[in-house]
Amino acid sequence: MFKKTNISLLGLSFGVLVFLFFYISSPPEGLNRISWLTAGVTILMTIWWISEAIPIYVTGLIPLILFPLFDLFELKEVATSYAHPLVLLFLGGFIIASAMEDSGLHKRIAIKILSFSGTSPSKIIAGFMITTALLSMWVSNTASTIMMLPIATSVIAFFSSQKNINNKSFAIPLLLSIAYSASIGGTATLIGTPTNIMLASILSDSYNFQISFIDWFMIGLPIAIILIPIVWFFLNKVIYKVSSKKSDALENTLLNMKSEIGKASTTEKVVAIIFFFTASLWIFRKALNENFGLTLNDTSIGILGALLLFIIPCGPNKRACNWKTANQIPWGVLFLVGGGIALSRAIKDSGLAEWIGSFSNYLYGLDIYILILIAVALIIFLTELNSNTATVATFSPILIIFAIGLEVNPLIFVIPTTIAASCAFMLPIATPPNAVVFGSGKVTINNMIRAGFMLNIISIFVVTAISLVILNQVFNFNLMTLPQWVIQN
Repeated sequence: MFKKTNISLLGLSFGVLVFLFFYISSPPEGLNRISWLTAGVTILMTIWWISEAIPIYVTGLIPLILFPLFDLFELKEVATSYAHPLVLLFLGGFIIASAMEDSGLHKRIAIKILSFSGTSPSKIIAGFMITTALLSMWVSNTASTIMMLPIATSVIAFFSSQKNINNKSFAIPLLLSIAYSASIGGTATLIGTPTNIMLASILSDSYNFQISFIDWFMIGLPIAIILIPIVWFFLNKVIYKVSSKKSDALENTLLNMKSEIGKASTTEKVVAIIFFFTASLWIFRKALNENFGLTLNDTSIGILGALLLFIIPCGPNKRACNWKTANQIPWGVLFLVGGGIALSRAIKDSGLAEWIGSFSNYLYGLDIYILILIAVALIIFLTELNSNTATVATFSPILIIFAIGLEVNPLIFVIPTTIAASCAFMLPIATPPNAVVFGSGKVTINNMIRAGFMLNIISIFVVTAISLVILNQVFNFNLMTLPQWVIQN
């Protein structure tokens, strides 16, 4: 058995050697020097992330060093990724979560959830998954994960106090289940995740084809309904052995805590009001924008919520949140997400993504269903290193052209692959929910890879099969011929 330090040292050395190979060698035909070195940086960061050669948060800073150093991209251009709206959304969400934890509000909400879901560990996980998935249908998956994380950590704390319960085998699957169900829930509606809107925009702008909210709902909801129980089963029964037995000790603890928690303090009430105000803005953002001519976005709402915590008083010389509390947030996650966004932009802007997509030419002649399966698999694993929105933005136009070349309806490629872009479960940078949960400090990258790889494989087959079965029913035309909206454009 290799020790972790040996694996880290091996990964550190191997990553450097791989990058040196890219630096001293010439790019293959069709790829320029910038794209080639971008591929080298991508593989270097992947090796260091997987092997944890250095803290993965520090690996997230590599684009700030190597891209300007080798004249691939300007420092100013790279640095904007670390102040991306998504990074700022994380910042606002983490501050709200810290205030909830400091005030004790998360503990009160956790008691309420446990009262409904029961005290069986596997049932608790199911309750969290259903709640998170339902939220993610209407709220961004990032926001829904941020809302559920402090509640989950409070539940984990309950289990930590029980000597007859293996907390590690409960905490990890619970946290992963929140991230995964947030991503899956987001696939159910057109507004659930930016990738869905991205595809709808591409089809509307380039081909004048409209996907309605109900059309997408009829495809995405069945996939979410099928995937959630599958993920629950594999997390609880296969990957981790989570107990399904009712915990009398935990139930007694819960009863004691109900009696001990008492009335909510003024600080707790203020934090609760701000939390639910922020959550309501996330949920009804679109309606507010349309009806009142506003331009609210998830990031501005998250920052507003955090700002209100520092403004609203809870007593003499006391606010709902102070800097000492806010400073407890996992700052490293912001570097990690920023690095992932910088890498994603570089892959797209350098032409590397387009070059990878060009290999689809070699797939002509294969069975159409095999090609769709390959496309879904490719998108899922590419999304592990690339933001899912960027993956959809880059590859959907390529897949549309590819489908037209095969004289089939492009929807049979782009709808399954767009949904698949939300099913990358292996790495923290793959999706925002993964990064949020990783930021709790209770989940390692090895935990994610262990669970995520198997779930990625399962998702490839589930998403492909269910999409193809439902597509014919929803759109009611022959998917094996070119549609009029392609011919006319």
